[in-house]
Amino acid sequence: MRLSTKKEALVLAILLLLGRPGFILSQDKNVELKFAYPAAGDSDASRTLQSLVKVRNISEQYATGGLYLITHFGDREDLFRKENQRAMDSPMITESWRWCSIFSTKVENSVVMGRNWDNQNVGSIIVNFYRPPKGYASISFSRAIDMGFPLNVGLEEIVSSPFGNKLLLAPFFAMDGLNEHGLAVAVTGINQNTVKPKEGKEFVFVPFLVRKILDQAKTVDEAVNLAEKYIPFDLDKSSVNTHFYIVESSGRSVILEYLDNQWKKIYSDKSWQVMTNRVIFDVPDAKLREKCWRYKSISETLEKSGGNVDWKAALKILQDVTQKGTTWSIVYSPTSKDFYFSVYQKWDVIYHLAAF
Repeated sequence: MRLSTKKEALVLAILLLLGRPGFILSQDKNVELKFAYPAAGDSDASRTLQSLVKVRNISEQYATGGLYLITHFGDREDLFRKENQRAMDSPMITESWRWCSIFSTKVENSVVMGRNWDNQNVGSIIVNFYRPPKGYASISFSRAIDMGFPLNVGLEEIVSSPFGNKLLLAPFFAMDGLNEHGLAVAVTGINQNTVKPKEGKEFVFVPFLVRKILDQAKTVDEAVNLAEKYIPFDLDKSSVNTHFYIVESSGRSVILEYLDNQWKKIYSDKSWQVMTNRVIFDVPDAKLREKCWRYKSISETLEKSGGNVDWKAALKILQDVTQKGTTWSIVYSPTSKDFYFSVYQKWDVIYHLAAF
């Protein structure tokens, strides 16, 4: 979402300049994070804004924003549907996009999924806990710029400003996440593909489809069946520049690509699977390794280890394929339903969250 006028942007900038520093957790080697749960009594929107926890300041190295946790209360479906329509009416063709790396592997009785988000200008990073009234609880990552907030500003004063309610949209802009049943979803960018209307199918903005999968699917099969109901779009209503990576708690995974106006499903014949920014469907593995050094690096590391990596080894795999714009690096555990992550390539500080 972009601020509608220059006047709104100016007012927001003034409010932020007048704000005071917020709470920052101590920067230990491993930092345990917890979501805040304000007492019931206020409205769902008020409780949501009160739950904002500041984890990392914007003044630290390699940051165009901070790191925040938000606990979301109430039903946002109507708000999300309105934002989906706004995305159709207001193309993002001029916005920066994403180049990332994702993999998953089954390790004995556990599963890990690693993901690098390689888009530097995200504003603040927002980690959301959201439990829809008729869906599954999930944790997801969002970019503050998608809600219209500028770079290099904190969010702690926004909650009491006229723009605070924009934070209620944070779960809508989910770029990756994990739900209470151990289903993890993430996206990366690919070359643009045209999409066209189809009878009986709705157009859905890519992050909103990530949200729907987290809210409504427990398994890879359920996620695939859900995606089949929709036509994805992102930069404008007529195109999609994204493919999806989905893994369940059993370790089974699938890559979904919308090509030739239909969903293509790519399953792995190994205990691991890798996705970067090249179309996977009907492309030989050797060709993918030739065209993308990150795909090659991840694949070779997983081959050498037989896919047997823990969360620390998975973070090292992500560190090895970071790029100038890598903003967050996460290792999800669909089996234990927790995750470890680093932000802004500060590898000496690893955050841990277990919210289910």
